[in-house]
Amino acid sequence: MGIFSNITLKKKDEEIAGVLNKIYIFSGLTPFQRAKIAKYFRQKDYEPKARIVKEGEPGDGMFVIKSGAVKIAKQLTASEEKVLANVVEGDFFGEMALLDGSPRSASVYAVSKVTMLELYRASLLELLEKEPAIGVKVMYNLAKILGDRIRQSGDKIRDILVWQSIKK
Repeated sequence: MGIFSNITLKKKDEEIAGVLNKIYIFSGLTPFQRAKIAKYFRQKDYEPKARIVKEGEPGDGMFVIKSGAVKIAKQLTASEEKVLANVVEGDFFGEMALLDGSPRSASVYAVSKVTMLELYRASLLELLEKEPAIGVKVMYNLAKILGDRIRQSGDKIRDILVWQSIKK
């Protein structure tokens, strides 16, 4: 029997809750809260080389890599893409679209066979309404992550500007 044997949860939800335990966005949640949020995720498999999201298309959710690896690439020209990152099991992407439905800022491709846990914006909004205590913790963690990324981007811009001034 699993850790939630005294309540009625699907084995799939318990398994997803175990994966979420490793993801920062869901830190601070109890095992029971992670099991409750698990029902909002959909699991989907992708074959190697499959495009998971396309840059510029409307975004409507985030992805957690349950197994496998993906690459994130940005279109530079009509015929050239630049790989920005390789992302593996336990990582996530697409959290900005989860919040605001903004267009995808990059394309994502499966490098290997990949199993994704997908959380869509409509599900997050439902979670916020039905489970506000869980929703607040998730939103707080998302805000911290986005704040860190903004600071990192600012540091990169500063480094580029410093480098350009040295080259003059």
